[in-house]
Amino acid sequence: MGHLLLSMSKKKRGKTEMTNQTARVLELLKRFNDGKKVCIDKLREEADLEGSTNLWYQEAYKDKKKNTKKEVNILNAVSDKTIRRDLDVIKLIFPESFELIRGDKGCYKAITKKAFENFLTPETISMMAQVYNVAQKSNLFANIDLCDSDKRLLESQLKKSKDCYMFIDKPYENKKSDYQLFKEMENAIHHQQHLMVKYGVNDKTEVMDVKPYKILFINQNFYLVCEVVDSQYELTQLRVSNIAEVQMVPKQFHKNYEIEDFIKEIQTPFSTYRSGYKKHMIDVVVEVKKEKARFFKAKNALPSQRIVEQKPDGDLVLSFRVTQELEIEELIKKWLPHIRVIEPLSLKEKIENELREYILPE
Repeated sequence: MGHLLLSMSKKKRGKTEMTNQTARVLELLKRFNDGKKVCIDKLREEADLEGSTNLWYQEAYKDKKKNTKKEVNILNAVSDKTIRRDLDVIKLIFPESFELIRGDKGCYKAITKKAFENFLTPETISMMAQVYNVAQKSNLFANIDLCDSDKRLLESQLKKSKDCYMFIDKPYENKKSDYQLFKEMENAIHHQQHLMVKYGVNDKTEVMDVKPYKILFINQNFYLVCEVVDSQYELTQLRVSNIAEVQMVPKQFHKNYEIEDFIKEIQTPFSTYRSGYKKHMIDVVVEVKKEKARFFKAKNALPSQRIVEQKPDGDLVLSFRVTQELEIEELIKKWLPHIRVIEPLSLKEKIENELREYILPE
């Protein structure tokens, strides 16, 4: 950066004098470093308000009799192109220094240390720790340009968090997934290309032609959500740990927009898709005893959870929307005997029958 700034300066009487552009670039860097938003229109407005004392003001000879003072100052503000050239100088040396703010025309902002500090709440620390652990276990750092010192720094920062926080969750899959496997799946999803997938379950291996939609991380496992060509299932979630190999096929497919909507509503690994899925959704109503009601108030057991009624005695009536009863069976069994199914009757009877078989075996 120093060489560039010197080239933007000029010599005067044996001393280096800062040019206007150098001063503007340094001011932009200062604003980015302070976490401020830089907008081209706002910079020109500053010149309008402050006149010749402003960095974004340039001398221009206009007939003041034909213009008001305000119009003269606007005319004397540097052009949009000049400001963009200043920003280009910074981008040339620091390519990742700032980004355009979407939906805010001509506005830019840098991601500063302060922004990260505001971002690092207990919830986001938990998420980042889990992502880092998954990345380590899945060998996702293999092809990332992260030097040893940066890795040690990242691990050190996470260790500081772990000294204060403890995250207990279900164990991750032990298999180390291949980095190239994920990249191949990503490319196929991005370009909407078919994938040939070698998939193994219960000591059996089969090769499938699939249309990949999304890599889903749910319940500490990765799944490839895809349509399987010539299959009885319209949509399948293939567990990535069971995928031995993938190969992209030069055959493009058109996405089913209903399937894309469905994927956004997936709640569990047991979510099942069929055409016109919304009209096939099952409404499940349960009653939770007052002793455990607070847990369901504090956090939804599933994204579709809704409170139907808070009874005078403290019991809580809840509703869920699922694609099949299997989606909610585990949740109900987990909270027995503090929960009972009100509807549908088929689910109520199934849970009761399983309990009888367990308590009173033949």
